[in-house]
Amino acid sequence: MSSRTLLGLDIGSRYVKAAELTESKGGLALTGWVRAEVTQPEGLADMLRDIVTRAGWKGKRVATSVSGRNVIVRYITHRRVPDAELAASMKYEVAKYLPFEPELGYVDWERLEEPGGAIAEAPGGPGQSTEMRVLLAAARRDAVDDHVALLEKIGLKPAIVDVDSFALCNAFELRAMASPSMAEKTSALLDIGALKTSVAIMKPFSSYYFTREIYVAGNDFTGEIGRALGTDAESAEQAKRLQVDRVDEMKAAIATLLEALWHEVRLSFDHFEEQYERPVEEIWLSGGASATPGLADALQAGFGKAPSKWDPTEGLPLGGEVNSADIKGAAAQAAIAIGLASRVKDE
Repeated sequence: MSSRTLLGLDIGSRYVKAAELTESKGGLALTGWVRAEVTQPEGLADMLRDIVTRAGWKGKRVATSVSGRNVIVRYITHRRVPDAELAASMKYEVAKYLPFEPELGYVDWERLEEPGGAIAEAPGGPGQSTEMRVLLAAARRDAVDDHVALLEKIGLKPAIVDVDSFALCNAFELRAMASPSMAEKTSALLDIGALKTSVAIMKPFSSYYFTREIYVAGNDFTGEIGRALGTDAESAEQAKRLQVDRVDEMKAAIATLLEALWHEVRLSFDHFEEQYERPVEEIWLSGGASATPGLADALQAGFGKAPSKWDPTEGLPLGGEVNSADIKGAAAQAAIAIGLASRVKDE
């Protein structure tokens, strides 16, 4: 087979992460990687253009993602019907679950695996449930169109617009292919960025999953640390990252925020475990704020299990001019970009 390439572009509020994956008969390889700090949000287009130019990527096809309050993900119960009838029904059903008119958004849905069973089929047989679970995802049309226009402005060709939490799941499944033991348990993925924490609870290579976003994250931690230490935001951010001094003060400053985060994550666990009747067995951390002082300890104390960090690039051969030290140093922030680029396998 000829090789295929896709660029995964994760545009965060503090960093832009870009990962290029190439698929050939030898499998997938990471052939491009860039992480750049966003210092002037108003100059984002010029920054992205400079990244693409300096990286020298030949392919222009890109998978990107949207997130935040412009994105709605719902897990709904629907009567068991054939696919054609489901499509017709959902055209009318979606309005009940969206905070905006359906015509103002891009909307999609998919059947989900039922607790204890395989992918829901229709119609139901003897003794089979009359209901099935459906994943509904929607994003405001104007937010998606603006995002796409930004990328087209710099010469890229958006092929896929995904959701951050779905890309996180894809990256974890790609990682589990290199370590099959990671696929044996139900895992909670917490990707803690600057503005939000993406939560994905899943069993790899099945349709058991649940996702949501929690608006307690890195910038909130930085703000409280800055107030406690009497420093500006940039100095507080450095103190949070380096953790060479006054660590106990930082932990105390964000204890209330960590408790709020733990409470929201606990609600997510409870919902998943009730719906799917299976426990969350492992917790995996990623994201730029995942090393916040006291975070791992708070999660371990709350859930009775120690969270682990994971490297989404582990098991991926490096190609092109990717520097091993560069990607390993930024591995905590690479998950969503890697997950976006992994969609090259689906094409």
